[in-house]
Amino acid sequence: MGRVGLVQRRHRWAKVARTGGGKPNRVDKLSLPLASLPGLLFVATVILLAHLSLARNLPEASPGSGMFQCLSHSQNLLRAVSDMLQKARGTLEFYSCTSEEIDHEDITKDKTSTVKACLPLELTTNGNCLASNETSSITTLCLSSIYEDLKMYQVEFKAMNAKLLMDPKRQIFLDQSMLTAMDELMQALNFNSETVPQTPSLEEPDFYKTKIKLCILLHAFRIRAVTINRMMSYLNSS
Repeated sequence: MGRVGLVQRRHRWAKVARTGGGKPNRVDKLSLPLASLPGLLFVATVILLAHLSLARNLPEASPGSGMFQCLSHSQNLLRAVSDMLQKARGTLEFYSCTSEEIDHEDITKDKTSTVKACLPLELTTNGNCLASNETSSITTLCLSSIYEDLKMYQVEFKAMNAKLLMDPKRQIFLDQSMLTAMDELMQALNFNSETVPQTPSLEEPDFYKTKIKLCILLHAFRIRAVTINRMMSYLNSS
């Protein structure tokens, strides 16, 4: 074989080695997906970040958002009642306005059953599970009872405040912040009930008795506000 033939044969072998003898090279097959892997990862990362950003911007699905609002209003009410009671104890220091000196009275007695209606579900059911509709019914009963409590206290406080504003001494009257906090919580509870009519008294107001009753009512209402706030906190977390 001449030198030319040998050179041609070497060229053919080199060509076969490069092309795999005319068959697709397995390494070339694998190199394509491997080469595109970083690009795929980049695209997947961008899509994931876009979904996360969208999820952050969407409003939260919040069946408990109304309960959180009630909790916030109940906390405001408790602060307002506590401030008003502290003010009354300081202003009416000669009217026996401390917890130890007053005759405790519950104006909701035999009219509402908030404490019983708002017992934690674990105590109410003795450890048994409730169906969701039963749980909802108990919650509604509790919130409705709280609303009725607030309405009764609201009527009493407004009538009492009207008398206190007639006092020539203008010694004390209810803070508007407390009355507003009551209104806001009642609106958040959103129960419709009959309006309790206020019967104007034809007697001359006894300002001393009115101030004593104010102390009694504020002490009782603060205790009820604590109960309401604890129940709202429980319902909001459960």
